Amino acid sequence: MHISISRASLLQQVQRCQSIVEKRSTKPILCNLYLKAEAGKLEIMGTDLQMGISAVIETDVIDSGETTVSAQKLFEIIKELDAEQDIELKLEASFLIIKSGRSRFRLSVMDAKDYPGIPADDTDMNFELDSQLLANMIAGTAFAMSNDETRKYLTGTLFEIHPIYGFRMITTDSHRLALVEQALDGSHDAVKCIVPRKTVLELRKIAEEFDGLIRLSLGSRQIRLSCGGYTLSSKVIDATFPAYEEVIPSDNPRDVEVPCKALDQCLRRSMIVANEVTHDVRLTFNNTGLQVAAHNTDQEQAEEFVEADIQGVETMIGFNGRYLRDVLGVMDTDKVHINFRDELSPVLLTPTGDAKAKYVVMPMRI
Repeated sequence: MHISISRASLLQQVQRCQSIVEKRSTKPILCNLYLKAEAGKLEIMGTDLQMGISAVIETDVIDSGETTVSAQKLFEIIKELDAEQDIELKLEASFLIIKSGRSRFRLSVMDAKDYPGIPADDTDMNFELDSQLLANMIAGTAFAMSNDETRKYLTGTLFEIHPIYGFRMITTDSHRLALVEQALDGSHDAVKCIVPRKTVLELRKIAEEFDGLIRLSLGSRQIRLSCGGYTLSSKVIDATFPAYEEVIPSDNPRDVEVPCKALDQCLRRSMIVANEVTHDVRLTFNNTGLQVAAHNTDQEQAEEFVEADIQGVETMIGFNGRYLRDVLGVMDTDKVHINFRDELSPVLLTPTGDAKAKYVVMPMRI
């Protein structure tokens, strides 16, 4: 293998592929990136056996060949090289030679035949989605993924093709739920899978960097993404996601519209004196508006007020303030609808004018 390539192109692709590679592994080759040069193209691949990503770049191939080399060392070297100089990669015996200007490095390699690679496509259906729309959908739901490894099915995001609503993403940690949906052109068979957290975050990174249509393929055992020379493949979580539609309130009688930014600012200030563990705040809905209050065991208090047109009996509801702020933080809207029944029932929050996003937050006793 012998190629010449621009430093900018190589750095971008190596950075993306090495991000999923484990720095330490019982199988040393899994700490490596796979490099294959042929027919004017360089393919770079990284995997942790659960997820794999491949990037293809057009380049000047002097001699074709393949090898694997330390992902971390390759990335660190390329990152520090002169941005104005092209990079030459050449395989010599059991080493990869890296040249740029007057810099020269020699890294040991491992046989490419032992590299596991990316599994073959095992998905059931595919569709295309704008990259920024995909990034926004992930941003609007990722915060509600659970960190509880004892309930693995909650640590990822449910990707679902719904026959009526189109493409949906749903996350929940049992205290709150986030749902974002997007209509799709044409008809699609119903498919759902739970995508692991690490994969979800990689999908978001790629979607944010890429400008154009992304092809997503879903199946019961695998999810794949394809765009701009990238192919990402990941196993999905083998479990059943909770019946989330049963959690979303559909008949709450009270609906209050509140300025989103003003409420978030009140919550941020109130949480300065709230309990550092529970972050509990009290929202009081009455005829004068919305009152936000917090206190702690040192008898410190905070009281805030948000103007709102509220009709009906006074209602006090306790919340984890951080959960509310997480929801408000992903809403790109001036106002938010707070839909509730009483102080102990699930509360539904929706952005004004956006029927594609729904957020449920469970109240807490204060």
